[in-house]
Amino acid sequence: MSGKSTDSQFVDILSSNQARMRAYAISMVGNPSDADDLLQNACLTLWEKRDNYDADREFFPWACGFVLIEILRHRRKKATDKLMFDDALVKSLSAEYEKYSYEYDIRREQLHLCLGRLNAKDRNLLNDRYCQNAEPKNISQRRGLPLPTVYGSLSRIRRLLHRCIETQLAQRS
Repeated sequence: MSGKSTDSQFVDILSSNQARMRAYAISMVGNPSDADDLLQNACLTLWEKRDNYDADREFFPWACGFVLIEILRHRRKKATDKLMFDDALVKSLSAEYEKYSYEYDIRREQLHLCLGRLNAKDRNLLNDRYCQNAEPKNISQRRGLPLPTVYGSLSRIRRLLHRCIETQLAQRS
């Protein structure tokens, strides 16, 4: 990629994949702060290598290659730590992560669709619990509902979402 318009496109595709890349880095190093540092270094390298990116190929696996290089560098620096996996295991875990990240993205898309099918009351309850991080006890008090009702509603909604996602995935196959 080269030129101003393609630089802008590269920034867009990098930005849209950054959360996945961060999740990948955290899964490999275990420490979000270290993962953020590694990701920052990888993003700088990606920017420097942006002209080498083939837009006909998937971006995420290409980008994760650079993140993996940073992870391996990080591991060499931290080699004095007591518990460190060997490089072969890290590469194996990296390959597994890549394989399952695609499935995760599809499931997340289906979850988004299924959330849109919920009624407003159920969506609001999920929002309170998972987006606002409200404890069921607090939700119960705020809404004037018995605590078992809140737990039961959350359980019912999770089952609905699970069935919806599985149905959507089966229809895609």
